[in-house]
Amino acid sequence: MASSRVVLIPLGWSAVVGGMGTLMIALVTLNLLTLLVPVAVLGFVTTELLAFDRATREFGPEWFRWQRFENSSEVRIDGVGSMALDLEMTGRHEVYAEVFDPQPESFEVTGGSPRLLTWWPSSGPVRLAYAYRPRERGRFRVGPTIVVAHDPFGLAFRMAKLENRWEVLVTPALSVEEADAIPTSGVRGASEAYRRRSGPGSEFHSLREYQPSDDARKIAWRRSGLDKTYVREHEEEVHPDLMVLLDTSRDMRLGVPGKESLEQAVEGGTVIAGQAVGRADRVSLLVFADRVLQFVPPQRGPAGTEPLTQAFARVGLSPAPFDFPGALAAASERLTAPTSIVLFSTLLSLSGPVEEAVAGTRTRGHRLVVLCPDVNSFFPPEPDPLAAQTMGFALEPVRRQVELAVQRLRSAGVSVVRYSATNVRDTALDVQAWLHSGGPP
Repeated sequence: MASSRVVLIPLGWSAVVGGMGTLMIALVTLNLLTLLVPVAVLGFVTTELLAFDRATREFGPEWFRWQRFENSSEVRIDGVGSMALDLEMTGRHEVYAEVFDPQPESFEVTGGSPRLLTWWPSSGPVRLAYAYRPRERGRFRVGPTIVVAHDPFGLAFRMAKLENRWEVLVTPALSVEEADAIPTSGVRGASEAYRRRSGPGSEFHSLREYQPSDDARKIAWRRSGLDKTYVREHEEEVHPDLMVLLDTSRDMRLGVPGKESLEQAVEGGTVIAGQAVGRADRVSLLVFADRVLQFVPPQRGPAGTEPLTQAFARVGLSPAPFDFPGALAAASERLTAPTSIVLFSTLLSLSGPVEEAVAGTRTRGHRLVVLCPDVNSFFPPEPDPLAAQTMGFALEPVRRQVELAVQRLRSAGVSVVRYSATNVRDTALDVQAWLHSGGPP
């Protein structure tokens, strides 16, 4: 690989420009003493740069051997990761060097340092070691390591890039201890409701008004009249199976950076998954936009936390719109038992045969609950009245579109729960408690 070029730093440029300026003044004034000073300065700078260029002519990645060790490849968002790197020069070189291991902006260094400035002899390795705390979940890359060779007088430098990148997966905190927060003792008949609930079973449970998504064979003709039509509700055995369905379409970028609706959905999903894992229920994860992006088969118990947290960590925005019917179809294809499907979505791209998709999901014995954010809660209040009015005008079409989608789903018999950006965890806990007790959200 070809060596990088020599680059003057501000001190080197100041010496060159100052020497040239003084030389011009001396030539104009014909002052011999003034002429000797810039000639000496320019001669020194030129000699130093030529010597530095000659000494580092082949400077590049070939000069070094490197090895990363004791590096964290997976870190919890509330944990601490470590990074260590050994560098050693391959030839008999000596250089005044600066070594830097670039970090993602979301990593906060808590110990050591990813930067080192030292005189590097020809023998012996140089080690970088530091600890960091991630502030965001996701997949991040550390590196490549940058080595900068400086001339001894600080006039110029040469740079080499070492392709030794390292990938770190920052996982959300999936806490199974939070399962104790589900209030089952205060729910009347919670143990019985946990085993049985209304659904496509064989034992009569109750009557309710007809919904467009209902099967016509369930209509109670003798109890129906001209003004109202009723359908029979039967009981089914409640299976402790749960699926978290995440909408990762382009509409999930709603909100301020770092606190978008997608991040809120991931946080709520980890709460619900943690509750299920803590109770040894089976829980799966489906990440969907216009197609299946990730799927974690049903997991049970603490052993299931690792694949779930890794999948939650890899969740990212997709440029495609959300295919609601396709998401329900994909979920039904992957479920082998009646399951409570908890969908996190802004519902901004709700289109297609929605009612048919909901009816098909219910026919297979699944229960759909949708958690939809309150649009206004995702943006901080504006202190200026004019700015607040402008923001209100901008958000009104979005809010209206979400409200129409919510009404459409509720008309199809879907339980839709609205949540604020400030209390998605509390809402997720409530939904999990309702699902566990068999009651309506």
